[in-house]
Amino acid sequence: MRLRNTLNYCEEIKMLNTQEKFNSKKIVEFSQAQFLIKEIKESGKKVGLCHGGFDLLHPGHVKHFQSARELCDILIVSITSDTFVNARKGNGRPIYNQTLRAYMIASLACVDHVVVSDFNTGIETIKALKPSYYIKGPDYIDKDDEEINAERQAIKEVSGEIKYTNDAKLSTSQIIDYIKKI
Repeated sequence: MRLRNTLNYCEEIKMLNTQEKFNSKKIVEFSQAQFLIKEIKESGKKVGLCHGGFDLLHPGHVKHFQSARELCDILIVSITSDTFVNARKGNGRPIYNQTLRAYMIASLACVDHVVVSDFNTGIETIKALKPSYYIKGPDYIDKDDEEINAERQAIKEVSGEIKYTNDAKLSTSQIIDYIKKI
């Protein structure tokens, strides 16, 4: 019975992923986001950028966005396109396609704009969008690996600054692993 229900749910997700009614005025094309950020910064305001896959939106994401919004005047969230989420996370990911992920995030009051990034990492996104702040969670403060170090360098190269929120970490991958066990 549980397997049948799981298969039915998987089919429902596939059908949901094909529907086109999930849109918002907050979701902007990448070139439009570049223009908006430039205009906002020229007006003297600070633009914050959060970047990630945000596959299964959960309370950790929401809290991170709320805290990030307190650090800037305008918060833009870039989500990694389906192609690159799949390449990084493997088959079956993302669970929700980029249209649905963008729609869910755009529905949050603390987020001003959402853009789909068709780059493999946040590094290219930072360099292309040039935000005032690149905002990460507290688990990155002391992290020392190639990718976060390259992101720190990228934000400096565009005359921006990295900032960190101070919220508890929740992981989509850990949530999925937990669900698989129950």
